[in-house]
Amino acid sequence: MRLLMFLTLIISVRGQKGNFPDCKSGPLATFPICDQSLSSRQRAADLVSRMTIAEKITQMVTTAAAIPRLGLPKYEWWSEALHGIAFSPGVSFGGDLPFATSFAAPLNLGASFNMHLVYRMGTVISTEARAFNNEGRAGLTFFTPMLNIFRDPRWGRGQETPGEDPFLTSQYAYALVNGLQTGEDDRYLKIATNCKAYNAYDLEEWNGTDRFHFDARINDQDLVETYLPPFETCIRDARAASIMCSYNSINGVPACANQFLIETLARRSYHLDGFVVSDCGAIATIMYTHNYTRTVQDTVAVALHAGTDLNCGDFYRQHVQEALNNKTIIESDIDQALERIFHVLVRLGYFDPPEQQIYRQFNKDNVNTVEAQQLALETAQEGIVLLKNLNNALPLNFDQLQNKKIALIGPTANATVLMQSNYYGQAPYLIDPITGFKSVIGGRSIDVEFAYGCAISGTDESGFAAAIQLARQSDIVIFFGGLDQATAAEGHDRTSITLPDIQLNLLRQLEQVVHSPIHVVMMSGNSLDLSHIRDSDTYGSLIWMGYAGQAGGLAIAKIIFGQYNPAGRLPMTIYPASYVDLVSMFDMQMRPSPVNPGRTYKFYTGQAIYEFGTGLSYSTFVYSWTNHTMISSYSIQSLIKDNHDEKRIVTKDLRINVTNTGPMAGDNVVLAFVSPPQTPRNDQTPPIKQLFGFERVHLNVNETIQVFFPFSVSALLTVASNGLKWLHPGQYRILIGQQVIHIIELQGKSARWS
Repeated sequence: MRLLMFLTLIISVRGQKGNFPDCKSGPLATFPICDQSLSSRQRAADLVSRMTIAEKITQMVTTAAAIPRLGLPKYEWWSEALHGIAFSPGVSFGGDLPFATSFAAPLNLGASFNMHLVYRMGTVISTEARAFNNEGRAGLTFFTPMLNIFRDPRWGRGQETPGEDPFLTSQYAYALVNGLQTGEDDRYLKIATNCKAYNAYDLEEWNGTDRFHFDARINDQDLVETYLPPFETCIRDARAASIMCSYNSINGVPACANQFLIETLARRSYHLDGFVVSDCGAIATIMYTHNYTRTVQDTVAVALHAGTDLNCGDFYRQHVQEALNNKTIIESDIDQALERIFHVLVRLGYFDPPEQQIYRQFNKDNVNTVEAQQLALETAQEGIVLLKNLNNALPLNFDQLQNKKIALIGPTANATVLMQSNYYGQAPYLIDPITGFKSVIGGRSIDVEFAYGCAISGTDESGFAAAIQLARQSDIVIFFGGLDQATAAEGHDRTSITLPDIQLNLLRQLEQVVHSPIHVVMMSGNSLDLSHIRDSDTYGSLIWMGYAGQAGGLAIAKIIFGQYNPAGRLPMTIYPASYVDLVSMFDMQMRPSPVNPGRTYKFYTGQAIYEFGTGLSYSTFVYSWTNHTMISSYSIQSLIKDNHDEKRIVTKDLRINVTNTGPMAGDNVVLAFVSPPQTPRNDQTPPIKQLFGFERVHLNVNETIQVFFPFSVSALLTVASNGLKWLHPGQYRILIGQQVIHIIELQGKSARWS
């Protein structure tokens, strides 16, 4: 720490352009807010105490007004950085900072199963965020990450999440928040993150009900087992600086008025050390769409008393004074909210001199670095999933393609901004697939031509003829299809999970004229029933590309030509098209029932088109362990007696040797599942299996690496219908892929853990 402080003292101040309070000579200079010997809470409380009521109210909304007499500048709390600095009220691009690095979408990051990659991305994003903030082009508080479970394939915002699994999402939350909030100087938050949208927000608009009116009916079992874990990790373990309450109600109580979720769980149980902000406009929906309150004064009161400190919107600014006047709230309610808010700004170094802060020195030279560009390519490559490779149709061989023609056909072959998914910013460049192919081919005598064919959706077939003619004249046909933000996005859910008809029609006509099996690349942030492509020998390969960011086109080209060996795994289940006819989006239940086939790989009872965790490589990998399946026995009573730490390690015997037996070096994603005894208890169906560990490793040809998975008590716990956790006797099978490598046997009587 002494060396760090010495280094910061010799850093020259570059004339910061950001709008910060002046703690040297401004009106605040002599007040405790500028006294670094005090705690951040003491400093924040004193600042709030010096405001008038009218001034306090101006600070309760995301566009907080300046208070000139205190030397407090205007501050915009709403900045976005889901997978790169993104367009939002607090972010502007221009001047010395016309762009920011645009990484692959969160769903792709989930598909990478590489949390070190996610962490590294977070460090780059936060560095660029600080550079933007220093130039007055971004705030310090960013509304990211999105941690809702991708429970239904129709959800338009599934692309913003790392997938359907609570464990994977929790690990993602931990890695990303740490990458964003921590840095070289542990005295300060690098930026402040926000766990959103708390909770059970995974419906935009379906069957006449939108997210502003939706009441998610969730039993305690699903709440504890599925919906809460990512937020618990984000708040308690990663120590995110804030959370966002969502638009929907949960069991009749709007999320931003839900005292149990915010005060009891987030603050008391998970120890939130920061503020709660509403989703934008969500305070108003308490009254106007959920009809939970009758007056604006009561609406202010239930939100504040539930613990919603900051209003994204204008409801607090308009109505807090009215609530004070009729005594539904008192001034200390306002003070408590503002102290939590300013406490975070203090932790960010907002009031401290710039010359003592490394982060205040970042500028344009820290944005779009060579290292950031390489990392963007890595996020693109690692999240792409090879689903089919008939007779080793891929990778394409340069030598065999000399003097031949490759046709790139379809509506996403020339995609640029589409590759950025949503919540994106201005990228320094966007390498579309066509450009990526030409770059990888270089000066070789291989002809690459493009035909659009059709749009993502619609009925216009006027481009079919040119596409079919090109296919007829080409040696290799690669079809680029998928979805876009008009078919699935924020505010818009799908009703079908098939590929749009226009693309299917074009594919069927291409089938009739091609000279070799068609290669298919799907650019989408959702699952699609691609069983026709999977099952037909007319198709040589199938790749889920997702939305791969600024280097997406280069990444897919490098994979198709074998310059990168794919290793991504599906972070979601790809269901058959009939799934949408079997289950309502309103049904929040995860387990199967007479009207619900079950959700996600943990409970789905049907036959998936592609299962969670599916993904191929150009190499083969062999797993080995001891010659026989080991059984370890433990007494339930001894586990209960020893301590109640769910993270306590039960066994360290789970060591797997991974060997690359294929022709290429490459990564392998090792997924570890536990399958509990398949004995229903109190009519409650146990999970088929559940993920408890994963590791992505790189192996050269013939190389062997040992992977170790610690197995903790948490993987043995069963959540009962009332939300309490239990240990039950029986055999718990540990699987790597589909192979049982170990059995944990619990002996004794069932006992409650919590």
